[in-house]
Amino acid sequence: MTRYPARLWKVSGDKISCGVCARRCKIANGERGFCGVRENTDGVLYADSYGRLTAANLDPIEKKPLYHFLPGTTTFSVSSIGCNFTCKHCQNYTLSQTSKLPLEYVPPEAVVHEAAMLGAKSVSFTYNEPTISFEYVYDTAKLATEQGLTSAFITNGYMSKEALLELAPYLGAIRIDLKAFTDAFYQEVCGARLKPVLDTILLSRELGLHLELVTLVIPGYNDSVDEIDAMLDWVTAHLGPAIPHHFTAFMPMYHMQDVPRTPFSTLDRIYRQAKAHGLYYPYVGNMPHAEGSKTFCPECGEVLIDRNGFSSAESGLEDGKCRKCGRTIEGVFS
Repeated sequence: MTRYPARLWKVSGDKISCGVCARRCKIANGERGFCGVRENTDGVLYADSYGRLTAANLDPIEKKPLYHFLPGTTTFSVSSIGCNFTCKHCQNYTLSQTSKLPLEYVPPEAVVHEAAMLGAKSVSFTYNEPTISFEYVYDTAKLATEQGLTSAFITNGYMSKEALLELAPYLGAIRIDLKAFTDAFYQEVCGARLKPVLDTILLSRELGLHLELVTLVIPGYNDSVDEIDAMLDWVTAHLGPAIPHHFTAFMPMYHMQDVPRTPFSTLDRIYRQAKAHGLYYPYVGNMPHAEGSKTFCPECGEVLIDRNGFSSAESGLEDGKCRKCGRTIEGVFS
């Protein structure tokens, strides 16, 4: 198997310092980083997940979820293996918590060609954490841009500033998990820290990327009124009221199968908390919600996009503006 040299690393004593994610692993010869796919072999760091895909599917863009980015279009979703988190509730743990699946090599050219042939408007890097496949994401997103497509990066936000700065010119959208608003949750449930995620969110906004947030609401872990209030205070203060923020229902999974599913009452309460904080575009996911599936005009209240599952109808939008009052709606609509 041909191995692909990694980028964003440097020699640090007798180890290699990987600079692609916030962990900045120090990797000894013959060892791999936390993610399981970046290996030091005789003083060279290799990206062993390069082009090794576990999935390649045509999805509605709403499935990511991205609600203000080319709604009603399809995206060609690709994923690999490994992760820089160890989430106890991971829904894709068969992909994220392994580094040893036998996988065929799929070059970036094949991904972009297939996306175009299927009529997708974008390529999405998703399912497992794409940051750890930085080189492949970069090459594929750059090629997609050159071929007239755009790309969406579906991430936990635990990437280095250097990695995001290099990727940003070739990304149309970034969708970041804000899994909770306490460092204790990140340490206990994800094996990570909160601050690097917040830093990535702020940098994404600074770079002008289309940004949407997702918070999976887990009963007893991150659903208290106080924590959600603190999260919404931070979001509105740093990102403004126009950030699309999805609050989604937890389903028992992986090492958290004893935790109950998120009740409707909790998601409904959080939706109304978000509205009370002045958020224009809060959404409810993984569960039917009459208001939380729709996009409303912040000016006149007109329904702009009505969704049913992963399908959407832009009945109230015209050229990115409200048909009724003419207000420009934040997002990428063409």
